[in-house]
Amino acid sequence: MKIISDTHFGHTNMLFYEPSRIQKARMEGYEDFDRFLIEYLNSYISKDDEVLHLGDVAFKDKYILAEKLNGKITLIKGNHDKQKHIEYYKSIGWDVIEDIRIQTDMDKSRFEYLKYKYDKKTISKTACLVKEVSGKKVLFSHYPVFNDNPYDEKFKDISKLLEEVFTLCGCDINIHGHTHSYTVGDKRCINACLEVNDFKPIQISAVLNQ
Repeated sequence: MKIISDTHFGHTNMLFYEPSRIQKARMEGYEDFDRFLIEYLNSYISKDDEVLHLGDVAFKDKYILAEKLNGKITLIKGNHDKQKHIEYYKSIGWDVIEDIRIQTDMDKSRFEYLKYKYDKKTISKTACLVKEVSGKKVLFSHYPVFNDNPYDEKFKDISKLLEEVFTLCGCDINIHGHTHSYTVGDKRCINACLEVNDFKPIQISAVLNQ
């Protein structure tokens, strides 16, 4: 399985927030970042590859560029993935995770109390996938579980909920997006954002064997 995150197609301001994006595109001979990113990612991802996208696919009408990406894609909803966009991704065959999805052998009733502990808005914005990979329990999410970025104070309740899921499932690692070039301090968190991975997909087996 290959992992990507925060493609942000059509998000021109992101080129100012994260200048390595346009710098990388120009190094590869492109002035159009979206075109560069699609062609670059597709050079590493085949049509038959299983791909996990950790959220924030696109802005405004650029969500239609998703159809150009190779791979059998599962998307974990991010904070910029609007419902209109999500419906489109589903229409082109993507599996979209919009809630807490547990794919490990455990009693799911252990999670019932979370519905009463957290408000509906927090629960509706929290999406993750927990599954066992190569003998390790991994929580995949858009937001990092142990987020120490002061900018993300507004997402603290989502991170708290994710941390409870992480603990209940006995997870070993969190692979996340959202933070771009910022890497959180907790070593259990692995940043899958393009900026810190030379704009290449992460190969899950390589990450877990580090």
